[in-house]
Amino acid sequence: MVLTRKAEPGDVATAGKVLLELAEAGETRVYATVDEKNLRLLKPGQKARGVADAFPAQPFDAELYYLAPAVDPQRGTVETRFRVPAAPPFLRPDMTVSVETITGHRDATLVLPAEAVRDPDSGKPWVLVARDGIATRAEVGLGLSGIGRVEILTGLAEGDQVVLPSGGALEGDRLRIREARKPKVSGVQVPQGMTR
Repeated sequence: MVLTRKAEPGDVATAGKVLLELAEAGETRVYATVDEKNLRLLKPGQKARGVADAFPAQPFDAELYYLAPAVDPQRGTVETRFRVPAAPPFLRPDMTVSVETITGHRDATLVLPAEAVRDPDSGKPWVLVARDGIATRAEVGLGLSGIGRVEILTGLAEGDQVVLPSGGALEGDRLRIREARKPKVSGVQVPQGMTR
């Protein structure tokens, strides 16, 4: 497949001048880089999910088949390659794609938005929890993580109310908990528990 044509019929072609850029037809692959700290979690054959920035609501399946033998010393990353067995028709060469490799699976677990966990890469990640109307620091144990979500193993219980950093609260601040907003459908307020 011709991606770009850098010469026109009749142009003089000189040695070393690029005339065409081509993409090989056949198997669809995604090339990605992973931070070296995650290298221990990866092994060929793992299943993955890809999401193109242009089509975020249409994820596709992939499989890890290659891990580079060396780390890029300037970036601290490792090149990975994924096969896409059933490529969606919208995938194009050089398209921006995010890939999430499945390193573990849990059916029932406590999960928070990743932004709620503070200092996640330190030895002591923590969250702010609303306890008796006061923002209280609680150290948490982290488990599996995905795009935008992280598993909480210890430090919280189901029903605990966690304060996001965007709320602006600091440890020790008094809090006033507001009821969650009811979902809107097409601009119309819908009572919770009902659908339209």
